[in-house]
Amino acid sequence: MRRSTSSHGLLSMSVPNLNPDLRTPDPAETAQYTGEMLESLKKIAVQQRQLLLAHLLDLAALEAKSLGKSQDQDILLP
Repeated sequence: MRRSTSSHGLLSMSVPNLNPDLRTPDPAETAQYTGEMLESLKKIAVQQRQLLLAHLLDLAALEAKSLGKSQDQDILLP
């Protein structure tokens, strides 16, 4: 595992691809998957009556879906 610091000063880690047959998902697929996971987490938060958390997860899921759609359409956001 390699560690590097981004231009924003954040530490990022990259894991080497151990299986060359696996392809890296594109940004739209990643955004779609993230949105689906966030929606699942939102359902759990609602069941636990954690309404603020549910709302924030919902906002994040909407953002992920928006990013996924914009990536599909090759729209660059400012």
